[in-house]
Amino acid sequence: MRLVLVGGGTAGHIFPTIAVAQQVAEMTGSAAKLTAVCGSRDLDRLLYRDVDLEVLPLPARGLVGVDWWRLPWRAWLLIQSLCTIWRDFSRRRPAAVIASGGYVSAPVLLVSCLQRIPSVIFSGDAALGWATRIMAPLTSVATIAFEEARNQIWGTPVELAGYPVRTSFAAPDAASARAKFGVPDHEPLVVVMGGSQGAHVINQALRADLARLLPKAHVVHVSGQRDYRSLTTDRDRLPVLLRQRYHLHAFIEHGFADLLAAAEVVVSRAGATSVAELSAVGTAAVLIPGTFGAGHQTATARAMAAAGAAMMLHEKELPSRGLASALLDLLDEPERLRSIAAASLSRGQPDAAARIAAIGLRLAGHPTTPDA
Repeated sequence: MRLVLVGGGTAGHIFPTIAVAQQVAEMTGSAAKLTAVCGSRDLDRLLYRDVDLEVLPLPARGLVGVDWWRLPWRAWLLIQSLCTIWRDFSRRRPAAVIASGGYVSAPVLLVSCLQRIPSVIFSGDAALGWATRIMAPLTSVATIAFEEARNQIWGTPVELAGYPVRTSFAAPDAASARAKFGVPDHEPLVVVMGGSQGAHVINQALRADLARLLPKAHVVHVSGQRDYRSLTTDRDRLPVLLRQRYHLHAFIEHGFADLLAAAEVVVSRAGATSVAELSAVGTAAVLIPGTFGAGHQTATARAMAAAGAAMMLHEKELPSRGLASALLDLLDEPERLRSIAAASLSRGQPDAAARIAAIGLRLAGHPTTPDA
């Protein structure tokens, strides 16, 4: 039995796909042969590097929000991807497809529909992206992580299953992370991140007020590659005592669950994976949604804030209010931080990967119930 899992383009699609693949392997043992379909970018190759999966990269790139003069080339890449998947599925027909959405999933789910291969698409946003909205009616089942997304899907059954997180989030070790970064138990830790590729606006907001924040808390800053070099220069200019409290990394691949669990508060975009991981460990967050796409991050951040599970800041608020001011206010209100963390944890769905894996196996004719 062959199953194809689709996740590429960003870590927000890749990590959940890997989590579901691991659950499928655990449920089936050696009975299932798994293939991961991803993008052709360096990030995809990096994140699938150490995973025991057959990997099939596609050249597909996104079409929405692209300059008009790029569209013919992007359309050609989509056609190439369709042909690649058609040939692969014709030669080695999968029993089912499990897709995380995003532009990489579009050619795979279209071919699945045309060849009548059962499929499930899963999403973690409160406002669904274009690929999920368009492709969901072609699938056998769609799963969501926010009830707000249910009425955005038509033509296929919808199940509330949550969004998959990596297995490391099942039992994070906060003490290990504090020891790794040299943060004493009695001192607050703030984690600032902007997704796998970083977020320039968040980096700039932190840069502007870093000297105000460091006397109050240790800061682990996951900046992405774009701003890493200039931020390194800024770090080296800090006084020695403050420099020791600022831990700058372009990307953290291992121990990330431990780090989030150790933090008093996390500053993050409101991507589906980030929000699901924060809820899995129950950490208070300041969510700064990206303004790209169709506003899906804004909808997710708003839903979390409405549930008391996060504080939401708009990008346009950062210059006037200041990121450090918001963080310092929160650190001065430990009861509020604990309340946000508890609300976040209550929304966590740590068995999401197992639920989605079970749906995929059911569609493949291999009924399996997840260990919840």
